[in-house]
Amino acid sequence: MKIAFSTLGCPDFSWSDIYSMGKDLGFNGIEIRGLGNEIFAVKAPPFTESQLPQTVEKLSKLRLEIPCLSSGCCLKFADKEEENFQEISQYITLASKLGTPYIRLLGDLEPHPIDEVDDEVALKMLRRVIPMAEAKGVTLLVETNGVYTDTERLRNLLD
Repeated sequence: MKIAFSTLGCPDFSWSDIYSMGKDLGFNGIEIRGLGNEIFAVKAPPFTESQLPQTVEKLSKLRLEIPCLSSGCCLKFADKEEENFQEISQYITLASKLGTPYIRLLGDLEPHPIDEVDDEVALKMLRRVIPMAEAKGVTLLVETNGVYTDTERLRNLLD
């Protein structure tokens, strides 16, 4: 993978506009962070079970990859543990089917630190989903935002 762009930057584009633009402008890949009105990529039409084979075939013909799926779930919310688990699980399954090596997760919600985060809550979720990701050949990435802009803290969490 040399260079990719995110669908977050083109919310009003159709899927065909996105992959056509990627190809025409010489990109190698497309990071998926929602599509149109559907921020949860698993539910976006090109990535549903019925359309996934055509999507994979089209990307292959265009020599475009999806290097990363970016989920919107945030690991810091203990009260959303089951919801986050379900979302991450679905992203792992989709990544496996697409041959996508990475899934981006949020450790904290805001770009800069606003309030404290209980690292144990984030760690509990990571411990729950990492074995599933490893089994499917997918690497989970925790975005360096919020309290995790402190890279020493993030490193300690990941260690």
